[in-house]
Amino acid sequence: MGKTHSRRSRIRLFSFLAAVLLTLSAFAVSGAVRAARYERQLRVSGERALATLDDALRSMQADLQKGVYANTPPMLGDTATRLSLESAAAKNSLAALPLTDAQLSTTYKFLSQVGDFVLALSRKTEAGETVSSEERETMLTLLQFADTLTAQISALREQLYDGTLLLAEEAEQLDENARLLAALDANFEDAEQALTEYPTLLYDGPFSDHINALESNLLQNAAECSQAEAASRAAAFLELPEDALAFEGTEEDNTAAYVFSADGSTVAVTKRGGYLLYLLSDAFAGEAQLDYEAARELAAAFLARCGFSGMEATYYTTDDGICTINFAFADAGWICYPDLIKVSVSLADGAVLSADCRGYVMNHKTRAFPTPAVAREAAEQNLSPLLTVKDARLAVIPTDAGGETACYEFHCADSAGQECLVYIDASTGNEAEILLLLYSDNGVLTR
Repeated sequence: MGKTHSRRSRIRLFSFLAAVLLTLSAFAVSGAVRAARYERQLRVSGERALATLDDALRSMQADLQKGVYANTPPMLGDTATRLSLESAAAKNSLAALPLTDAQLSTTYKFLSQVGDFVLALSRKTEAGETVSSEERETMLTLLQFADTLTAQISALREQLYDGTLLLAEEAEQLDENARLLAALDANFEDAEQALTEYPTLLYDGPFSDHINALESNLLQNAAECSQAEAASRAAAFLELPEDALAFEGTEEDNTAAYVFSADGSTVAVTKRGGYLLYLLSDAFAGEAQLDYEAARELAAAFLARCGFSGMEATYYTTDDGICTINFAFADAGWICYPDLIKVSVSLADGAVLSADCRGYVMNHKTRAFPTPAVAREAAEQNLSPLLTVKDARLAVIPTDAGGETACYEFHCADSAGQECLVYIDASTGNEAEILLLLYSDNGVLTR
């Protein structure tokens, strides 16, 4: 009887222990699931915040560089406005990261005062005063801080992407997140350290995005083009017989077009005027055999065959064996940037893989180029003293409101070799735009 009781007790004990173990296992599994979910959430939110922060800082970096070159009230005012918006975006991104405020006080200070400083310079020039050499030195110092901070944040973003920086630890750390905060703060310490000397302050080719207007200037008075006529033109553009084309349909928008396909290519021809609107090919470029000069000649010949005359190559980039070249219409000594065409050429065999003519189709028109009210010498006087002019020409550039401005385009460089394009309004003498030139082994673009 005693042995039976003892055996039953052991069975009950083992059953109880098994139940406890199962319960603990369930809690462990549940905790692990919660930890994994929390880690994923942290990683996604962290990646998003760091990406936004990185983008905002890069924009600030470019606008600070432009601010160094700015020399008239309108340009300084526009730069200050952009910097204020970019600063707000950067601070919002910082706030979304699990960081301690104490570690970021200097960074917040820097972000807050950058826009304020440039705005103060703008107000000073509006009052008729000039920017002093000391103030320009301060701008250069701010730019150096922005360069350092941007590099640090970009490095953090890469570490998070490749997994060397973790935004979550084991499940037992989820409550206090102590190691998480310590790890992130340690990574931000380098960026903060670079700002310890921050002073207390008493900020793709040019115009390639301005291709859409409310209505096409070129197509307004152009003659109607039938589908048959469009097919004939499309075949000529592709250098193929007409019977090789297949009609795919139409596009009904402000650049209404007939769409055809042939041999892996898609081509659109406008219903009015019969202009090439775009060409797309699904061909892949092989190993590069040609250089930029050869690609430019082939692209120019293609545009001439398609009826686009007076086009001048401006800037280009190469990627994966494809050279993409920006062309703008040039006439009577003026370069007209709104009339933009982009052509991509295979560096393997010289084939034209794509052409985007929408900028030209939307904006090209017969222009009466004005006689500049401001002489070139007077316009040059409004450039920053930090810049040396390398070349100058007359240019038409688009405005944010959809219009155009006649300008002097000054190709300049500073003492460090950084090159830029400064556009001085030919009517007012004020700076209309500043673009930074970006040179690399892959080409020349602007920012």
